[in-house]
Amino acid sequence: MNEDNNIVQNTEETTQNTINQATDFENNNVTDSCKKSKCGMIFNIIIAIAILVLYILFFTSKNKHEVVQPVSIKSALSIAYVDSDSLWENYDFVKTTKKELEDLEQKLTNNYKAQAMAFKAEYDNYLKIGATLTLSEQKKREATLQQKQSNLMEMEKSLGSQLAEVKQAKNIQLQDSIFSFIKRFNQGPKYSFILEKSRVSGILYANDSLDITKSVIKGLNEAYTKGKNK
Repeated sequence: MNEDNNIVQNTEETTQNTINQATDFENNNVTDSCKKSKCGMIFNIIIAIAILVLYILFFTSKNKHEVVQPVSIKSALSIAYVDSDSLWENYDFVKTTKKELEDLEQKLTNNYKAQAMAFKAEYDNYLKIGATLTLSEQKKREATLQQKQSNLMEMEKSLGSQLAEVKQAKNIQLQDSIFSFIKRFNQGPKYSFILEKSRVSGILYANDSLDITKSVIKGLNEAYTKGKNK
């Protein structure tokens, strides 16, 4: 039993000695590695600082002598705009069309009012004499009045649709006249873009030197007058 304990103890001592030797060897290697690593780290830090200093000096010197100029697209693009509010107020075709639509609307309204007033008079008369009529005559009069009332409602819808269709057709005609004139006006082309400016447009600011509204209105009116005289 004692021999076994001695063997175990000797084995443990041998193992411990081996571990201690390995540890001393590793410590010596680690120490050498640390020394080498520290030297390399210090060298890298010195290089990094030197690069940083050169970087700062370069850009500081550049900013002192160079001024960044804004990029200009004037040479590449030419832009103009038309004030559509002014255009719709001064284009003769718009004035004429507006008058025609107002006259048409008034005519349709007067026609409807006349029919409505005739129906009301007939209805009021029935209320006065209805009690004197026979039951058969009352039913006949009421059926007639109901039919006329239904006709009036259909007439109101029809007149509204008719007026809306005429307005849409006139608007398309106006827009076509403007677009075709702008195309002729800009032959060359003079401008890369001709924008629309108005109180409700997305343009917040436009230099007055880009405004060609007067020239466009003048040309449109001349073209419209020639077209009327043909």
